[in-house]
This record gives sequence, structure tokens and C-alpha cells, in this order.
Amino acid sequence: MIPQSDDVLLNEDMEESPQPSLTYKLDLLNGRIGAQTVDGLDAVKQTVFKILTTTRFEHLIYSDDYGSEADVGAVRGRAVFETEIERWAKEALMQDDRIVSVTNFRFTYDGDSSLVLFDVESDYGNYTDRLEV
Repeated sequence: MIPQSDDVLLNEDMEESPQPSLTYKLDLLNGRIGAQTVDGLDAVKQTVFKILTTTRFEHLIYSDDYGSEADVGAVRGRAVFETEIERWAKEALMQDDRIVSVTNFRFTYDGDSSLVLFDVESDYGNYTDRLEV
């Protein structure tokens, strides 16, 4: 017996619906995944942290568009450093559909290290994040 298809369902335009952002909460102090869940802006904050601390192409579990390609050792000069950090962060974070923009990068230097502040605008709200390089 050959299955019959429903022409109405096949010809109907399907609407894309946003995927839920509900995820398990990371316990960064103990290096564990907790039993609690986070959603909305808290889930986006956790995702930003994970993306920026994961090296792209290094782990087979992640797709090729997940993670950061930051290689600060190859960068010379503050102007180039600031431009590259901004590019790397934007390229990595804009892969997530919940993130609308990454803007307003601010740099503070202390010897060989730098504190980078930037604003993340998402579907769930805006916040300022930090990255220590």
C-alpha cells in the first residue's frame, strides 16, 4: 500500500518559530552543570560566556559556527588588538539568533592584560558584559 500525502499540508507555508532558550544553569565555581534551569536574558548571558570561552573548530561536539577564533598572541599594537577583539566577538556572538547586536566596546589596560566591556542587545533585553584578555 502506498501512503497518500495530504496536499493541503504539503502546500502550506510553514512559519519559523523561535527556539526556546531554556537551558541548564552552569555552576562556574564548581565546574558543573546544575539541576536548575535559566531562560531569557540569563540564558543569553550564559551563552555569551560559553561562546567566548570556547575555541572554534576545537571540539567536535559543536558546529563550525560555534565559538571564538580569538588569537590575541598574533596581534601587535593596541589599535589592531582593539579592532580584532571587536571583530572576533561580533563574529562569534552574532551566530546566535537571539543576539541582535554587539556594540560599544570599551578597553582598559593593565600591563599585558586588558578588560573589555561591551553591550549585548538580545531579543530578551540588553546588558553589558566583560571579557578579560
